[in-house]
Amino acid sequence: MIENEIDIGSIASVNFGIALRSNGNLYFVPTDAGMKGALKEMIAGTVATLNAVEGDWQAYDISEDYGQRRRVYCNRNNEYMAVFSTLFDAGALDDLTNLPDHVYDIEYYFAEITDNQDRRMVGVRKATQFKGTVKAKNRLVRMTNDTLSIIEDTVFKLDNEFDVLITDANIYILSDAKMQQLADITSRVAATAKDKIQAIEDTITFLDLSRIKEKIAKHPRVARYAASIAQNHLIVNFQRAKIETLALQHGIVFKELDTGKLQCRVQDEAKLMELLDARRYHLDLADNGGDPYRATGRQKV
Repeated sequence: MIENEIDIGSIASVNFGIALRSNGNLYFVPTDAGMKGALKEMIAGTVATLNAVEGDWQAYDISEDYGQRRRVYCNRNNEYMAVFSTLFDAGALDDLTNLPDHVYDIEYYFAEITDNQDRRMVGVRKATQFKGTVKAKNRLVRMTNDTLSIIEDTVFKLDNEFDVLITDANIYILSDAKMQQLADITSRVAATAKDKIQAIEDTITFLDLSRIKEKIAKHPRVARYAASIAQNHLIVNFQRAKIETLALQHGIVFKELDTGKLQCRVQDEAKLMELLDARRYHLDLADNGGDPYRATGRQKV
């Protein structure tokens, strides 16, 4: 999939840059040939790692618990990926020549590569290890002519892989946890949670979600369910009878309001959102009534 967007075997140019936490500013940092070669290896290593993961590529699910590594991608125009899309579209940047003066303000570093067909990719990495060795100044040593000597220069450390790779069309996610930190997913989801609940209620017209809407911004996990449900184009076809049947199996109690809509108990609100997000199901293989199950991690097959 990635190979259709860029030829990492024919890289024509490499730029290295950093993002500052305090103001969000982006800069390129001058690099030599050795550094450019190391960045190429990081890009290639990240692609190789993603391609080695078993299973097909799957679209990113904002409510999914990615407990193990999967081959995940997200369209670059996704509303929650604005940080990465902005970085990819940043264009020419000013050079930062005094990097050591800003080391503790670095949020992430990135490498921008361009292949011989002028197609670009940007690899992004949370700068945890990159700036970690700075504190070890005058404690790092090197061997020269069988003699150990102190490295007095400021030293940075590159990682083996990037957390995400950005192309013109997609964002490829190697580390979901780091991606969420970089994109500030929790805050973005909370900021749009009320609107997502309203969109769900406008579509599933037989449900009353007004109580959930008023407090959802304070409940990050439920807000993620709402974001996932709202982007499911199939919710327009959700059927009242099927939801009532599955709700009964999971102990979700509804009352019918004067409006004719169904409203669940307060203690069942999270359960209902899980049900709508296809994270609750009922299995009866032994023909004994079966049992209800909850899936925080799932993979469509």
